[in-house]
Amino acid sequence: MRPESTSVTYRPDLSVLSKEFEDQKAAGRFIANRAAPIIEVAEASGGYPIFNRESFKKPVSSGARASGGAYPRIIGDFGKGTYDCEDYGIEYPLDDRMKNKYKTLFDAERAAARIVTYQTLLAREIRVSALFSGGGFTANAATTVWSTSASAVPFSDIETGINTLSDNCGVGKGGVSLIIPRADLREMLSTTQVGDKSKYTMPGVQPAMLEAAQVAAMLGIKEVLVAGSSYDSTEEGYAESMSQIWATGTIYLCVLADEGDTIEEPSAARTALWTGDSPTLPVFESYREEHTRTDVIRERMDVDEFLQGATDLFVYAMTT
Repeated sequence: MRPESTSVTYRPDLSVLSKEFEDQKAAGRFIANRAAPIIEVAEASGGYPIFNRESFKKPVSSGARASGGAYPRIIGDFGKGTYDCEDYGIEYPLDDRMKNKYKTLFDAERAAARIVTYQTLLAREIRVSALFSGGGFTANAATTVWSTSASAVPFSDIETGINTLSDNCGVGKGGVSLIIPRADLREMLSTTQVGDKSKYTMPGVQPAMLEAAQVAAMLGIKEVLVAGSSYDSTEEGYAESMSQIWATGTIYLCVLADEGDTIEEPSAARTALWTGDSPTLPVFESYREEHTRTDVIRERMDVDEFLQGATDLFVYAMTT
């Protein structure tokens, strides 16, 4: 939906710039778009299916149809959750004097769009991280803490998690995603088990230098999402204190839908995007404040993030 007020201008040019910045510069820091894939919805609030364990584990019948009888039937039974999209946005005022003072050095609008995009992604990352950490998942402990590099067996621990997920919902290795904080990845790559395996699977590559895609290939899984974003957790005016958004010490093996998948495709988490108010992600607008001699840049989205499956059905959480 384009702004109806004549004072507000829809800015697709800044939306394109923001998307380029997100894909090229911010993709390595923020994983929320993959951890909670976007599903477009036509209504601001509504219901969604919560898949239950019985749909995946209870066999309907192993016998043949009797002569003249009916075929076994699946009773369509799943839980129902509700989403309620909310309007999130950030504005950046650009003073006329500041723009004119520095116009030979940089484009103020483009710089503001990048800053606003970063802050929007940061806020979304915090929400999605809280969604997982507050999901009530069973905390499965690693065999040996990963900081004990000589005896820890992170690949074996992950294999246990993959097998558990497979038993719970039938997902194969190639359908599993791993969400892992940067510090936990570093500890994993420092273990003797990973070092020994990398000699044969990634010859010539130092374990500490392995990329996420290479680790995924070694594990035989869909993807490795490295959670490395941080933020200043203190209030304005206090000394800076940086905190990791995804808490160190917990990893998540999970089933995640791909972009464009329908709601029927199982996924641990989803983001409902209300297209009635946010036809694109992100939406950029600008408007004029004459009394302050500023042009205001705004980025917004109308979304709600939610967990889709029953507890532990599509997620295997592990403390490292």
